[in-house]
Amino acid sequence: MPAPGGECPTRGFGDGMTPRFGHTNHEGSALALFGKKNEPEEAASGPDDAAGFSPEKAARFFAHAKTVHDTANYEYAIQSWLSGLRRDPSSMTGLEGFFVSIASFMQEGGGKKGVGKEIVKSVSGKGDVDRYLASLVEWGQKPDDAVLAVRAMEAAAKLGQGMKAPVLRIGEIAAARVLADKRVRKDLLARLSQGFEKAGAFDKAVLAAEHAYKVDPTDGEMSARIRALAAQATMARGGYANAGQEGGFRANIRDADKQRQLEDADRIVKTEETIDRLIVEAKEKLAAHPQDLPSIEKLAKLYLERGTPTDEEAAYAVYTKAYRDTKQFRFREFAGDIRIRQKKRQAGDLRKMLEESGGDDMVARMSEQAEADLLKLELDEFTLRVENYPTDLLRKFELGKRCFAAGQNERAIELFQEAQSDPKNRTASLLMLGQSFARQGWMDEAIETFRRALESRELSSDQSLELRYHLMSALQTRATETRDLSTAEEAEKLAASIAVEQIGYRDIRARRDGIKKLTGELRAARQG
Repeated sequence: MPAPGGECPTRGFGDGMTPRFGHTNHEGSALALFGKKNEPEEAASGPDDAAGFSPEKAARFFAHAKTVHDTANYEYAIQSWLSGLRRDPSSMTGLEGFFVSIASFMQEGGGKKGVGKEIVKSVSGKGDVDRYLASLVEWGQKPDDAVLAVRAMEAAAKLGQGMKAPVLRIGEIAAARVLADKRVRKDLLARLSQGFEKAGAFDKAVLAAEHAYKVDPTDGEMSARIRALAAQATMARGGYANAGQEGGFRANIRDADKQRQLEDADRIVKTEETIDRLIVEAKEKLAAHPQDLPSIEKLAKLYLERGTPTDEEAAYAVYTKAYRDTKQFRFREFAGDIRIRQKKRQAGDLRKMLEESGGDDMVARMSEQAEADLLKLELDEFTLRVENYPTDLLRKFELGKRCFAAGQNERAIELFQEAQSDPKNRTASLLMLGQSFARQGWMDEAIETFRRALESRELSSDQSLELRYHLMSALQTRATETRDLSTAEEAEKLAASIAVEQIGYRDIRARRDGIKKLTGELRAARQG
């Protein structure tokens, strides 16, 4: 989801909305599916090997499908749309109608059993068109599935240039699905980029690649791909391929200045000259429209992108003034982020200086003070954010982490107990809650909390390892205090499992040895 006041993550793919299959009025099906009405069909009659296709026969199947759909015989309508799409896979009318009918079928109870065997059999061939139709059937039954959406786009793209319209529309919806997942998958974004490229939609190919690069900024190949795609997009927008034709390069020259501004703003890596020019343009626009919120945000972001200390202060001033003028707290939050970033940088520099000095006492004191100042600033900032967004569980979780770091255990417990209600952050909240209980000396509560967290079905391997380590530590503490053998044996089993999985994890060697010694003592005491 976009951040408060931010841009929708699907900006550039379509209208920013996430289309859903489920509009049962056929006349408005294009609007329901793709955000537009009466979308013109692709001029080409079909895919590159379209000699055996017949748009005329397809149109008769589509007309029949609409009639059947209107009688609420949705499964038969699905079959008719597919028969038409087999004869003209590029038809947007057929694509839209198919999804309207399959959505109606699923809503009317078909979701429990899925489409019939006849439909599945009709698209079970090995040809490219069969694979395309099969992907539509599979996706239509699970419209929120990002993997199936991307697969449908790839199947459409494989059919050739005549499929540009379906590829673009399916790709726009697929992009929304991928970016809506709480764990955005880089591989799906890369596949989307390739699909858009095949369709000649280089701008969208660049955008998908940029989102993939954000997931993994260390991917040099993706960075190079973005640059190559951006060059192709520039060529396509400039009309170089149509030079000498009406609407080609000469026609596009009229919009050269505007196009340059758009390209400069979208470019991932901007030259100093480019960003200087963009800042001048943004300042002029804001001066002309001082209350325009997008202009405020754009200027501040450009300052931060250039990133000099003077620019950071300029961005801070822009956000502070915007907060004062509009009373929108998000601008105050943006300003606070700048101060936190500055303090983190200062603390990091002093940590590095301390390492290089070999532990100089004066540098150590300066570093310790910088860390304390950073923690205090973050506590103040996140306290203010929770006060302004009292229902935002993620902000409560972030404040809880700072309270934990500051030793404010009871306050941290309250915040993590609330934050655990957020499904997206439940495991992390339980992990911190358990540690807070343990630090308070409430071992029974800590053990119960760690066990609850380990029951989650969405644990990553790192989370599982960390939770088992903290559960082991809490069990060791309780066994030491209560002299309970069964508790010590449980801790020993956990220690062994962690050591087998990752012998270098934290202090697991020493922990394992200590727990084995404790277990031996307790067994000896019982036998004695």
